[in-house]
Amino acid sequence: MVTRRSFLKTLGVLALGGVIGSTYRDAVKAFAQTEVSVPPLPWPYVELDVEYVRKMGHLGYYAFECAGGAFWAIMESLREKVGYPYTLLPIPTRDEVEAALDEGKHLHTLMQYGAGGALGWASLCGALNGAAAAIQMVSENWKTIGDMLFRWYETALFPSDKSNEYASKHEFFVKKYKSDKVLPQSVSHSILCHVSVSNWCEVSGYASGSPERSERCARLAGDVAAKAVELLNADLRGELELVGTFTYSQTTASCRTCHFKGTNYEMGQFTRGKMQCETCHTDMRPHAHSIVRLEVPGTSSSPEKTVATGAALTGVIGAVAGLWSYMRSKSKGSK
Repeated sequence: MVTRRSFLKTLGVLALGGVIGSTYRDAVKAFAQTEVSVPPLPWPYVELDVEYVRKMGHLGYYAFECAGGAFWAIMESLREKVGYPYTLLPIPTRDEVEAALDEGKHLHTLMQYGAGGALGWASLCGALNGAAAAIQMVSENWKTIGDMLFRWYETALFPSDKSNEYASKHEFFVKKYKSDKVLPQSVSHSILCHVSVSNWCEVSGYASGSPERSERCARLAGDVAAKAVELLNADLRGELELVGTFTYSQTTASCRTCHFKGTNYEMGQFTRGKMQCETCHTDMRPHAHSIVRLEVPGTSSSPEKTVATGAALTGVIGAVAGLWSYMRSKSKGSK
């Protein structure tokens, strides 16, 4: 049975709810129609503290692994110093990251897909992937800086002395370390996660799933983010050539006399790349023949115009060498 008082009370609640609902819908509609100004790339860059970014990269790895950690370290450092437009990025603050780690909560951010060489496929090192994405967002000179960063990575010792020092003295931003040991160092001679991790595990004796290997990559993420910022800082000052260079390894430079991005398949232009060839291509017997330079009328001499003589012979030697290796492996397997 509905009394007059209860009826009026219910009617009032419904009316108030309608007003609130209408106001809420109007607010949502107005917000949706508001234009947010997103400036074109590159976004403004200011000089950053290299060591602060190194520590942020280490912290970022603990939350997002290598790619997300390196990218977050640079972007969050810029958001702290510059503000807009970096406030538009859907990334957590340092305080939020530290709180999430304390509480064991998972955070989602940009570039996390790059962990472990992209979804664990061990291709391009995630720290390079994340750092390169950050560089491209803030610099017109991103290709040159990226080349310098990648070449440096091939020849650098990881983890760096500085990162080992920070960890052993508990000077990184994390509270609980995967390992605070001074870890062994190795040179990857490659930008690939697979090679970088494998080389370090062989040198150190630690398994790929060990906390020490994970800590090694956390320090590496900080080192890569720090180097990226060092290069960006130098570029901002107009001093990039003083802190970075890009030169091919001696073997790669030799390989690129024939093997480069080009249109002549028969002359070896069926591949491309800048990595150290000798890291993976260790058997050069099919190339053990003389090199001559072809003079092209009306053009200047360059490495791209040198070709290997006896291209057909190269194919024959390669086929014979491959067949010999195959038969040898079969013979060993049958014993």
